[in-house]
Amino acid sequence: MSYPQITEYHEAVQHPAQAFIDPDLKQGTVAENNLGLPLVMSGGFALTYAVTTPRRKCAVRCFHREIPAIQQKYDSISKKLRSLTNGFFVDFDFQQSGISVRQQVLPIVRMDWVDGDTLGVWLDKHFDDPRALEKARTDFAAIARLFEREGIAHGDIQNGNVMLTNGDIKLIDYDGMFVPGMRPGNGSETGHKHFQHPDRRVSSFGPGMDRFSFIALDLSLKAVIEDRSLYPKFREGGETIIFKANDFADPQNSAVFRRLLAMPKLKEQARNFAAICEAPLAAVPTLEEFLAGYNIPAAKTPIKPSSAPETKLRATAYIAAYPVVDALNFSAALQRVGDRVELIGRIVEVKPGSRKRGKGPAKHYVFINFGSWRGNIVKISIWSDGLAKLKERPSNAWIGRWVSVTGLMDVPYESKRHGYKHLSITVQEDGQIQQLDEREAGVRLASISTAPPPRDHGLPGADRSGTAAAEPPFAANAKPKDVRLRGRGIARKRTSRATAQEAARSPQRLLARIPRWMWVVGTIIVLVMLHRMY
Repeated sequence: MSYPQITEYHEAVQHPAQAFIDPDLKQGTVAENNLGLPLVMSGGFALTYAVTTPRRKCAVRCFHREIPAIQQKYDSISKKLRSLTNGFFVDFDFQQSGISVRQQVLPIVRMDWVDGDTLGVWLDKHFDDPRALEKARTDFAAIARLFEREGIAHGDIQNGNVMLTNGDIKLIDYDGMFVPGMRPGNGSETGHKHFQHPDRRVSSFGPGMDRFSFIALDLSLKAVIEDRSLYPKFREGGETIIFKANDFADPQNSAVFRRLLAMPKLKEQARNFAAICEAPLAAVPTLEEFLAGYNIPAAKTPIKPSSAPETKLRATAYIAAYPVVDALNFSAALQRVGDRVELIGRIVEVKPGSRKRGKGPAKHYVFINFGSWRGNIVKISIWSDGLAKLKERPSNAWIGRWVSVTGLMDVPYESKRHGYKHLSITVQEDGQIQQLDEREAGVRLASISTAPPPRDHGLPGADRSGTAAAEPPFAANAKPKDVRLRGRGIARKRTSRATAQEAARSPQRLLARIPRWMWVVGTIIVLVMLHRMY
């Protein structure tokens, strides 16, 4: 089956009465941004919209990628979860005929809306509250025991799929879930890399696939309880707690592991976890076994402890949780519309503004541009709700900063009046924008050449030459390219494809970068020459 993409779903959900089959959803309204476009979240195989009906608020998941045997899968998950009485899951309703998009009827999942914060946002508020963190550890341990007892697994335990309401945990997004009766090894996703073993593959699908994630969560929370400064330093824009995929792939050169090994209360568990990272996936113990020190694989090489955060370590190739996109490469960004990506670039403009819709007051927003607004560019959009959550309001002082931001690449906004298209990622939480130094930005951008090509979104102007590729294994020991960043450009070794993309950038963007004073001086020179000629 060919599934619609984000632009087609956007068009459909703006007319709920025509789009949805469910009578309740037909009467609903979809949450919108300041431009009147639907607010959407991306997770794995689906786009999620917030829909408020006369009866309740729902999260409606619309699939843009195929999940094999989706109806049978969700029927099995629903039957199993309804037999449990633990309160860790959210009620949902799989509808095989849920939404009509361009005369095609497609499935949806309607889930009860969870009022609360994702684990990442909750940690931003509570990382310095040991009692709250200890309760979270206890709750995750209870979930881990439940999963082992019932033979089930979520498949993608990570910050974005854990909600906390008044300190109580709810798990969301069940697309990759395993329950008894399903065939092990027949998976469809590999989970968030900052919470997964380096050997995790779709073939790892089975009842034990969450064991590594639970150990990573428990040790991370315990470490932050012992030293709360670890969280602000290693949170990675809210995408993790303290560990990243690079730490799992190469514990010997991990700053986090060296910090934990220097902490008396954590050094034994840190050493054991490093051994687990280097062992085969099948050797990962349960959380209970890990906490008791049982079934720990033999360590390959001892790691030297270091309490000094500035200790220099051997550089390894960057392992991104999501595809990395160069903010100066509009064509590459266009191919990623509807995908969750990590966008990296140097800020060129900060454009505040306000917009009034209807009779209500004007709402403020800020655009953070990686090129002149007059051209086809990629930017960061921060609407009024997002601005209210920021501790530091964006200003011209941000110009020149290298930043990383992870989020959904939204549909392009086109201005026919000015002749440009803008792509953007919407920032909704404080800390979502991560400032990078020049070297780190270069290391991350260098990883683009090793990434698989994006899937075809059917968008005008997107390069459709790439075909879907299998996810490559983690390249822990690969050497990063020699990367040096200068001024607003990026000087680095490039493949022929990257060079072609650079040459394809629009002349309008290059002209827009010329400083205004140079235009003025040039105009004066031309006028003087014309005056002398005549």
